[in-house]
Amino acid sequence: MSFEPPKPLSPPPREVAGACVLVVDDEQVWRLILETDLRMLGYRVAVARDAQEALALARRERPRVAIVDLMLPEPLDGWALVEELRAQGTPTPVILYSAYPVAGQRQDPDVVGCMSKVTDRAELYALLPSAIRRLAS
Repeated sequence: MSFEPPKPLSPPPREVAGACVLVVDDEQVWRLILETDLRMLGYRVAVARDAQEALALARRERPRVAIVDLMLPEPLDGWALVEELRAQGTPTPVILYSAYPVAGQRQDPDVVGCMSKVTDRAELYALLPSAIRRLAS
């Protein structure tokens, strides 16, 4: 197995810089990694450990996009959180993020991408500007 250095992180376009990104992951290390990267890139970040906390933050912060771990603890996984966000009137573009393979996932109009945690994070962050613009249109 060969090592590939991470891709350089590019700052977001000016019109989306400062947008709020909701990060939802039950693993503290992933919350910290994503929060640190996103703040460094110029986004505002709201961080939740589970779906219930995420729903409350979404009502208060009105994020422009969410990065959601697919395998959240019971009772609501990542897919259920997407449905609950829509049900509570805060439909937010979502990028599902998982340690498990994400190919062949079901389709949902609010899910703009499914990424594996083994993928270079630069690829994840590259999805954010178009997801944020999607909510504005």
